[in-house]
Amino acid sequence: MIIIVNNWKKKLMNLLTALVLIIAFLIAVPFVVGTLYDKIPVMSTWFQDEHPTGNPMRVDSNKKNTKFDNMLDSMVIHLQEFYYEE
Repeated sequence: MIIIVNNWKKKLMNLLTALVLIIAFLIAVPFVVGTLYDKIPVMSTWFQDEHPTGNPMRVDSNKKNTKFDNMLDSMVIHLQEFYYEE
């Protein structure tokens, strides 16, 4: 039994094109999600509102320290030590 398919070259190229696009999409999605991980979306309705915990001294631990922040922290520590000595 032989099955004859009309325009088999065109149908094969369409299938290969679809497979290439699907594979490219599967590779690109994790990369895009990884690069946009720290970004805040424009639509504020995407996330639930954060309710206050009642702790006024709460500090977010996910903030990235920069060189300026480290320098400022060390200056504050040196000033505290200076005033504690007197």
